[in-house]
Amino acid sequence: MQINKIVSSLILGGFFALTGSVSIAAENAAGVAEHFKMTVDTTKEALSHAKEGNEHACLSSIKSAKQHYKEITGDAAGKPLQDAMKRMKDAQAECEKEGGAPKAAEILTEVVAALEKIRSK
Repeated sequence: MQINKIVSSLILGGFFALTGSVSIAAENAAGVAEHFKMTVDTTKEALSHAKEGNEHACLSSIKSAKQHYKEITGDAAGKPLQDAMKRMKDAQAECEKEGGAPKAAEILTEVVAALEKIRSK
């Protein structure tokens, strides 16, 4: 039994050493606000990359935004936010296509506006 704990600790420790970070869920209002801000910021980055025609960087920023979104818990994760993130998936699909950046930019413009509206409440 003790050996299993040691092996598990080594595996987890190695994983965290390789990734260089530990994702911590937003467990309080400040954490939720911070992850919401990061979601908005990385979505804006995705929009900027899409406007530049850089699908690869756009896709990377979208994935980052989705990771931050996953950390938003409680009432902050309401229907308007869920709807915005569904549109984010549409933008991601466009960024996965060669030449899809202009359409992704249109969608991301809507997503940023929706996120800003949610954040202002």
